[in-house]
Amino acid sequence: MARQENQTGHALKLRILQHELETCWHKLDHLLYLPILGLERPSDLYYYQGAGLKVLCGFTYKYLPLEQFLGELTRLQVGYPWADRLAKVYGQAWYPGDEPIFIYTDWHSKPHWTKEDHLSGAITMWGRIMPGTHQLMINGPEGHLLGGWNYPIDARLPHVLIDLETELANTLERPIAYNIFDSEGGGLPVALRYQQAEREYLSILPRQGHLLTEFDLIGIWGSVEGDPQHEAIEATWHDPESAQADPRRLVLMRRTGKDLNPTRVYAGRIPAAILAVQVPGQFRQRWMCQERRIRELVNGANLNANYGYAYDLVPNRTQKRQWEAAQARVETTERQLAEQAEALVHLKDQQAAFQQTQQSEQAELEKQIETQKNEVAQRQQQGLRWRREEQRQQRLEQTLQERKKRLLDLSKQKETKIQQHQAQHAQLQQALVLRQTLRDAIDTETLCRERNLEKDQIMLNLQTLLANLHDWVRTHYLDPQWQQLELNTATELIYRKPGRVIWAADKIEVILEPYRYAEQQQRMEVTCSRFNAAQLRWRDGRLLTIRVNPVLHSSYAIIKVPV
Repeated sequence: MARQENQTGHALKLRILQHELETCWHKLDHLLYLPILGLERPSDLYYYQGAGLKVLCGFTYKYLPLEQFLGELTRLQVGYPWADRLAKVYGQAWYPGDEPIFIYTDWHSKPHWTKEDHLSGAITMWGRIMPGTHQLMINGPEGHLLGGWNYPIDARLPHVLIDLETELANTLERPIAYNIFDSEGGGLPVALRYQQAEREYLSILPRQGHLLTEFDLIGIWGSVEGDPQHEAIEATWHDPESAQADPRRLVLMRRTGKDLNPTRVYAGRIPAAILAVQVPGQFRQRWMCQERRIRELVNGANLNANYGYAYDLVPNRTQKRQWEAAQARVETTERQLAEQAEALVHLKDQQAAFQQTQQSEQAELEKQIETQKNEVAQRQQQGLRWRREEQRQQRLEQTLQERKKRLLDLSKQKETKIQQHQAQHAQLQQALVLRQTLRDAIDTETLCRERNLEKDQIMLNLQTLLANLHDWVRTHYLDPQWQQLELNTATELIYRKPGRVIWAADKIEVILEPYRYAEQQQRMEVTCSRFNAAQLRWRDGRLLTIRVNPVLHSSYAIIKVPV
């Protein structure tokens, strides 16, 4: 399809468009089986002298033809559509039908060692901030790999989860029942987005070490399924505000028989059909069904290798986010400064109004006192009783003194409060200048490098394909005792086994050299029997058969080293 689109819509003609289909298959085989041959990148073919690829193709491609082929695939932009197509195929291959399925989701971060200025992010395996790539890995029930997608290193899993599930449901043409992921997406903002989207998920709280007193328990403790040493119970937050604001269902787990604080707090919009005692076991499956599968890809399929080093110059998003955070702090300080200035104006207005009111009241009292004095003097001159008027005068004078004292005390309090606000205003002005300086020091103009992930995506598709091929082989053809072999172990034990190939007109026969140990010899014979019973055929229709030569009993041990 990509070849047809390029031929019809582009003036630039690529050599890959003139290749025969068999040539494309041969080159894809070279890229696909690099890990089986112990190679990491196409450049390793410079010095490769083995016969593994020559058996398949009749010759071995070297670095330059493969690198040119990979570059032209990159220009066709087939990586991400190919990943979606593989996910759809694997979804039906491993989980036929259209019923809802649940998925496991996780980042795998691989570093990119460079001294150039690239976008950077957290690389967990190295415990540092550095350039790299996020690979979003999605596994289905029982750990079968559905696909992998490359993202920039500064992408965040919680930000892509909802859109991811929507796109994956459209790709698989079936609903996603719920998603299981680690504590990176276990925060409250993710829960609110899932609530808005009306989707379900299972995660774990990012911070452990919670106390039992932080929760209100619902029901009684029950033994965890498959783990009698632990017990689980549903709970809500003890704080009413937290409980009301949190839409997550909480499940606590602790050791059985001991009144201890919970060792784990599982959280999420957990389906109601999953009981509290089933939640820990459901979440623990992520380690076997995803984390171990990612490690298998790292060890057996070169998952940590980088392939494409082309880049585009883009604004530094990390610096931009830092500038936005600094700008938010500046705006907060400006708002606080404006509030302090407004408070100062309000306090000064209050103080002026208060003093004006008090002065008016004092003037009125002084006027009343003067009137009372005149009244006392007149009564004394007329020989009338004046003692009561004198007492009234004294009360007025005492009230005036109290008013003056109260005015002085309140004026001091208001002046102290004004001085405190002025000090805070001065501190905020200094803080504003400092924060503006720090904000302006962040360089948002200089461009940095962002890797083009298309070539890495093509290789990730091949790594995903290789992992699923091995998964299919061990599930359908290997001896039952070998069905737990990981890719790197099976590569050493089976896929690199020395032997020879006979190309006949109607069939292709693979003859493997005998194993040194009888147990391995017996298991390989069972494997060959199961494989031959499947009646598989090569691309051209010829029947494929495999057998292992019998062990020759001799007093001499013969050791053959594969070429």
